[in-house]
Amino acid sequence: MQSILIDITLIFTLAVVAALVCHRLNLPASIGLLVAGVLAGPDALGLVRNAHQIELLAEIGVVLLLFVIGLEFSLADLAHMRRQFLVGGSIQFFGTAAVVGVATHAMGSTLQQSLYLGFVVALSSTAVVLKMLQDRAELDAPHGRAVLASLIYQDIAVVPVMLMAPLLAGGAGTSGLEDAFGLAGRVAAVAAFAFVAYRWVVPLILRKITDTHSTEAFLLGVITLCIGIAVFTQSLGLSLALGAFLAGLIISESDYSHQAVTVMLPFRDVFMSLFFISIGMLLDIGYLLENPLRLALLTLGIIVIKPLVATVASLVLGLSLRSAVLGGLALGQVGEFSLVATQAGVAAGLFGPDVFQTVLDTAVLSMLLTPLLVALGPKVADAACRTRLRHLERRGFTPERVGAAHAYLGHVLIVGYGVTGQNLARTARLADVPYAVLELNAALVREGTERGDPVHYGAATCARWRHCCGLGPTRSSPTSSRSPSRSSPACSHACSSPARTSSA
Repeated sequence: MQSILIDITLIFTLAVVAALVCHRLNLPASIGLLVAGVLAGPDALGLVRNAHQIELLAEIGVVLLLFVIGLEFSLADLAHMRRQFLVGGSIQFFGTAAVVGVATHAMGSTLQQSLYLGFVVALSSTAVVLKMLQDRAELDAPHGRAVLASLIYQDIAVVPVMLMAPLLAGGAGTSGLEDAFGLAGRVAAVAAFAFVAYRWVVPLILRKITDTHSTEAFLLGVITLCIGIAVFTQSLGLSLALGAFLAGLIISESDYSHQAVTVMLPFRDVFMSLFFISIGMLLDIGYLLENPLRLALLTLGIIVIKPLVATVASLVLGLSLRSAVLGGLALGQVGEFSLVATQAGVAAGLFGPDVFQTVLDTAVLSMLLTPLLVALGPKVADAACRTRLRHLERRGFTPERVGAAHAYLGHVLIVGYGVTGQNLARTARLADVPYAVLELNAALVREGTERGDPVHYGAATCARWRHCCGLGPTRSSPTSSRSPSRSSPACSHACSSPARTSSA
């Protein structure tokens, strides 16, 4: 026990140092965590002795990440960004998978392996890309919104991709067909369970919990739902990741989604730090030194193919050439979920350990090159605009803002739905002034919802709400704010119009 506690202390110390260094260098913290993991791993300084236990903790980070993605996702989001999601996301994802699949099949992989590897490489790093776009204040730019739509598409696609691994490993014979029918039956059972949980079970549980006005009970209830549904899907032979995403999606459609995201974000960030460090620890430096040219060529091919396909997808949507190039370069890396999906392929017997190590090395290298690609983006885009490629533009499309934020653009934020808050909401409604309400009393939330007021369950003092509303970390007095959004990656930049905050 003492040994693993020492390892965890060392890892968090490295995480703090990595975060500070990356902040000073204006780089995503995930890149620093990867480097820290490489240094702490057995092939470098060998600081961590219980690598396997750390990997188990890192798997919790993946589950929590998918849970929060589900929380931040809503069916309303798809309605607002359906074109860039369905058209742009599909072209980017399947186009990249097709090109990579053909290339890997030509290099000697089987058809099943090539198909799976194509989907694996098509996934980009949500953590790295969103952090960089946020730091550069580009999430609300046309290319930023198109990139965000593609990332959400990929985050959803990773679940069926992982489900494909056992099917592809089983072959195409009778056993493969039996596996396919069995998988379809299990998926149908999970879908039926998710519908029942969404309509009746989860709302009832959360209503009973919030009626106690206990923040501890709410936190424990949300974690229990996340882990419980994840374990249920795993017991049916599916993945923990699928269950975690479903749990988040179910809660996201309830009145308690905003507060659920607020209480889960710190846990997600902590365990995701463990995830990136554990990935760095898995990097086999000896394998990298034995195959430097091969890995360099593979990485180069990835950072050429992925931006090209993503650029084509954006041009098909109707973005300008400049926006298409900027968005394509941002998606030019292999993501963290590619590693999770590859591990699923290894566990299913589709690949050997050498394939995982190859994907791991190219993923780490491409992530490390992402800041350079994004920094060179404006120059590359300007150069492309001076060529005949400019004629490929199909003008006239600007991606919709992702998330519900645009519904409250320039709104009044009312904190509390008591007598004064209800009077303010009534006044704003009569004056045709857009508004939103935050309230921690679940009964008042239900009352306001029945009246048709946009009342959300959550505390305005929580860090996520203060960040989304543009309030500083220390000031508590009303100030200018931005609209709250269910999609936290977009909420800090998705709303450009100032709003007013009223405390009631």
